[in-house]
Amino acid sequence: MTAPLKIQHLRQFLLAADHGSFRLAAEGTHRSQAAVSAAMQDLEQQLGAPLFEAGKRAQLTPLGQAVAPLLRELLATHDRVLDAARQLGMGHTGPVSLAVMPSLADEWLPRLLERYARSHPDIRIRAVDESSQDVHRLVLNGEVQVGVAGQVPRTAEVAFTPVARDAFGLVCRKGHPLARRRGAVPWSSLASERLIGNATFDTLRNRQLGSGIDDPAMVVSNRASLLASVVSGLGVTVLPVLARPAADSGLAFVPLCEPTVERIVGVLTRKEETLLPSVAAMHALALRSLTQFTRRKGADLV
Repeated sequence: MTAPLKIQHLRQFLLAADHGSFRLAAEGTHRSQAAVSAAMQDLEQQLGAPLFEAGKRAQLTPLGQAVAPLLRELLATHDRVLDAARQLGMGHTGPVSLAVMPSLADEWLPRLLERYARSHPDIRIRAVDESSQDVHRLVLNGEVQVGVAGQVPRTAEVAFTPVARDAFGLVCRKGHPLARRRGAVPWSSLASERLIGNATFDTLRNRQLGSGIDDPAMVVSNRASLLASVVSGLGVTVLPVLARPAADSGLAFVPLCEPTVERIVGVLTRKEETLLPSVAAMHALALRSLTQFTRRKGADLV
C-alpha cells in the first residue's frame, strides 16, 4: 500500500517552489534546511521522479512544475477541511435546533436566541414552538437537539433537567373585580367568567377545575393575540407565572389556589448522547437563561 503524502512535506515543497529557496522553506515550517532537503527526497521517492533540478537547489523539474498545482490543491483542501473540523469542535459552527413550549416562545425565546447569536454568529439556528408533549417527541426522535417544556411522563431516552416550579394564575384587566382582591383566588371563582383558552389549558384539563377550563368559550393560541383579547374585554384567561404579562400591559395576574396547580418546567436533551459543542453551548445557556427568567417572573426554582 502506498504511504500517504505528508502534509508538512507538501507545505515545504510549495514554499521552496514559490520562493526558489530551501532555506525559506525551512524557516517557513520551523525546520532545519537539512530536514527540508531530506523531506524533498522522500517526496521525490513517493512520486517516482525528481522534483528539483540537480545542482540547482530549488529549481523545479518539469514534473515539479506539473505536480505543483495538484499538491497546492491538495494542501488547500486539507487546510480547509481541518479548519472546518476545528470550528465544529470549538462550537463556532454547526447546526442548532430547539423546540420551546408556547408560553415561553413569545418573551423568553427571543432573548435566548439574541444572547446565543451574539456569541455564536456563525451558527445556524432553527427554533420552533410546540406543546410540551410535542417538544418531548421532537427531542426523542432527534428532530431537535434541545427542548424546553413542562415535564411529561419520562422516557428512558430523554434527559430532563428541571428548572422552575410554575404555578398558574388568572389574567384579567386591572379593573376586574377579581384583580382587586388581595392574594390568591380559588379556581371556583372562574365559574362565572368567560374564559379564553390557550395552549396551557392542555395541562389543566380533566383536573376538575371547572367546565370553562375543559371547554373554554374561545381559544387563542398566540400569546400576543391572547393578551390583546383580554385587554379588549373579550374575556379572561389563565397562564402560568412564566407567561404572566408585563406590568405595563394593563393586565393583572392573580394567583389561583384551591387547589394549587403547578407544573415543572425544564430543559430536555437525548439521554446518553454527546452534544455537538455548539448544541452544548445552547443547552448551557438555556439552563442559565431559564433560571434567570424564572427569578425575574417570580416563579420558584426547583
